[in-house]
Amino acid sequence: MKKILPLLILSFFVLVSRGQVVLNEVYPEPANGKSEFFELYNTSVSALPQSMDNYTMVTFFEAPGEKGFCVMDLPNLSVSPKGFFVGAASLPFSYQGVTNSTAADFSWNSSSLTSNNGYIKKWKYQNNNLSDGNPNYDEVTLPPNFNDFFQKRTGTGSTYTVFLFKNGVLVNAVCLGTGGATDVLPSIINMPALNIDMSGSSPDFTIDFSSFANIAVETVSQDAGTDNGYIRERDGLCGGWTKSSSQVQHTPQLSNGAVDGSLGTVSATAIIQKGTVQSGSSFIYDVISAPSSSFPIELQVYKDNGSSILSLDGGDEYVESNFENVVTDGSFTTLFTPYDMNMLLVIKTNAGCIDKVLYAINSGVLPLKLIYFKGDMTRLDWKITQNETAKFFEIQTSSDGVNFITSSTMNSSGRTGDGLYNYSISPAVQKSYYRLKIVGIDQTVNYSNIISVGFGANGKNSFSILQNPVTDVLKAQFFATSNQTIGIRIYDLSGCIRLEDKLSVSEGSNVINLQKANRLNPGTYVIEVKSATEKFVEKLIKQ
Repeated sequence: MKKILPLLILSFFVLVSRGQVVLNEVYPEPANGKSEFFELYNTSVSALPQSMDNYTMVTFFEAPGEKGFCVMDLPNLSVSPKGFFVGAASLPFSYQGVTNSTAADFSWNSSSLTSNNGYIKKWKYQNNNLSDGNPNYDEVTLPPNFNDFFQKRTGTGSTYTVFLFKNGVLVNAVCLGTGGATDVLPSIINMPALNIDMSGSSPDFTIDFSSFANIAVETVSQDAGTDNGYIRERDGLCGGWTKSSSQVQHTPQLSNGAVDGSLGTVSATAIIQKGTVQSGSSFIYDVISAPSSSFPIELQVYKDNGSSILSLDGGDEYVESNFENVVTDGSFTTLFTPYDMNMLLVIKTNAGCIDKVLYAINSGVLPLKLIYFKGDMTRLDWKITQNETAKFFEIQTSSDGVNFITSSTMNSSGRTGDGLYNYSISPAVQKSYYRLKIVGIDQTVNYSNIISVGFGANGKNSFSILQNPVTDVLKAQFFATSNQTIGIRIYDLSGCIRLEDKLSVSEGSNVINLQKANRLNPGTYVIEVKSATEKFVEKLIKQ
């Protein structure tokens, strides 16, 4: 008997970060004798395995005379936290450089798919059969050993488009190949709604493709040749897709590498205020700047007690999450025990992927004496309270974020109250890690959070404030990938524009001295910097 369940009509989509599972690898171009496969990565905060029963994958196909969608209702199997879930066209299966692998959880051509509340169907855009639940599509009979779930399309726009749903809600959208289109294809947006009849107790739903015009998508520009596919360079990394090659090959069921604090587009702070055995310690964290398209941002707190120190793995213990809907939300404080644990901050954007993972070393009483420690490609900046208790600072650097050496020493100014400091660094071609060693007049030693800087990271524009709070002139840095014009707006917290300007910047690093900032009254503001393709938002304090 057909189950009677609520039908989810999804006329408006918002990508959410609570779907937990995201695409991690796609192998759509198998050579002869090899099988398509996909890998999902579980970013879940839960210590329990994630059921895949309510997940659905949808791919678009378009060829002369036909177009439509392939739909896979994933089976009622589970995937461990920080684990991988693989589906393949056969089992065992062969793929790029590997023969007869068993690294798949299921084959979509096996009867075990349907016996585990799953199925695979192909819906062609036509209306010969009006009784199949989709008046605008007809179900196509699939051949044995169906090996074209990811059907290659030609022409302009994405070669492959893949959507992942959980309980009918879109949690991941990926456009692969042919220039890496940043939007869903118009031919998809113009398709009629598709009804998805789920197996078992999962809710049926309807996909309204007309609402996909403005959703966030992940992209990779290169097309895959035969025996190639697409891989995230780090597990779950936002926008971290690349084409597989002889140097970058598929690794189903194996890690592609852990996300660290040097990647992504969100800037955040994460420090530990060490307490006592009885009171526990405090983990203090905040988003400082981020592209507006990445909000809402989820900040997940973990105890770093897994098998791999200073990186996220399945053994780390989830504590709690907080959300920032705009950059002015936060900061947040999480109490934790034991008091001497190292902590991790996992930053996830609204696309459900991981932007970066910050780690905080619990090596001393860093308290609120350090207000911030940040840097760009040419300078490090920090601010402390109780400046009179500091004797000197060691600027320490590292190539791996673990092993540090002292590159310079700076004496405290000795002034009472707050102390502002900066230190010039040489632009780094490769990413470098920095931290402060703070030595007090009583010989106590404390360490800052670890930050990373790099020159022209990811081939994108970047913006950072050099001195914040601002006393008169706003000093900032804009790294430009080309000669261009940028727009600057400063808003008060009510949303009113208090300052607006346009500046021409040259390719490379530009130091901006915005004299107009001296007109601002003391208080908290938001600065927005826009290029032709990007937008940066940061908090700004005027003294």
